[in-house]
Amino acid sequence: MRWIPIAAIALAGCVAAPAIIPDTYYVREGMVHAINPPTEAIWNLQVEAMDDYGNFDPALMTQARWDALDAASAQLLSASQDMAAAGSYASHDPAGNLGDAPEGTDLAAIEARLKANPQSYNAFAVALANHAQQLSAAVDARDPEWITRMANDLQPVCKACHDVFWYPEEYR
Repeated sequence: MRWIPIAAIALAGCVAAPAIIPDTYYVREGMVHAINPPTEAIWNLQVEAMDDYGNFDPALMTQARWDALDAASAQLLSASQDMAAAGSYASHDPAGNLGDAPEGTDLAAIEARLKANPQSYNAFAVALANHAQQLSAAVDARDPEWITRMANDLQPVCKACHDVFWYPEEYR
């Protein structure tokens, strides 16, 4: 029965990220651990490869930058698809280890908005997944205009959901 410990070790590396526990997506953990890192990487790479007019310039890309952009767009696609596929949403994982929410973040209010309208949150998650799919396709095609448009339009896709679920009181 030596295969059990070896299988357990092998499976330990396959444990899902803490953002999804069975069918509930913990939004704060998902954002911090899965959505934000590739999004920030995409925006940082866009700045590094931006021409004087604010457009993506492939001439400023090295193979390492292309690889990083491809990896970040694939990570964002996977993370957003996970979020869109969830059966329910919660503002945060009560057993999570992120500590206190940032100042101005009312997790109880966010939880109430998620519970009141999970279909809308899911629609925003699906929109992000669709956008991430387009960004990934643009990167695969190495199409500078498409990459510029998809990277620039990522922020409004995120903000649309934040305005409704995370910080709606700022927009009254």
